[in-house]
Amino acid sequence: MRDRLWRLGLRAAYRAQLAAWFVTRPQLRGAAVAVWHGERLLVIRNSYRRLLSLPAGGLRRREEPLEAARRELREEVGIEAPAAALRYAGEIVTRVAYAEDHVHVFELRMHEAPALRVDRREVVWAGFVAPEEAIEQGLAEYVRLYLERC
Repeated sequence: MRDRLWRLGLRAAYRAQLAAWFVTRPQLRGAAVAVWHGERLLVIRNSYRRLLSLPAGGLRRREEPLEAARRELREEVGIEAPAAALRYAGEIVTRVAYAEDHVHVFELRMHEAPALRVDRREVVWAGFVAPEEAIEQGLAEYVRLYLERC
């Protein structure tokens, strides 16, 4: 029951954020991690959006993209990755509702499938899927553009 209330709150906060973006038209800065196990990509489903995405989030004040990528990976799916294991794949710029989104994408190649841990509040599901399967299920625009580059 408590998790359900959290998810409702997150959905309401996300809708309020979209309304604020309509007025402010911000430029967002974030980081995402494409975790690969063989030919399968780790994707997540957030409680407040329909589309699949990567473990990702906004940069905090004075936080570098690599630091944010490592933090989001740990917070959203429970994976601890050393900085040296992440390879910078580039910046992808898209529009999210009324915001311009600059996402710094990092890649992490894993030899063994990691144990995934989600909070069932912000992230309700995480799993490794073939890119084609992820595309069929619907992807956030930056993830689709990332896969087109691969």
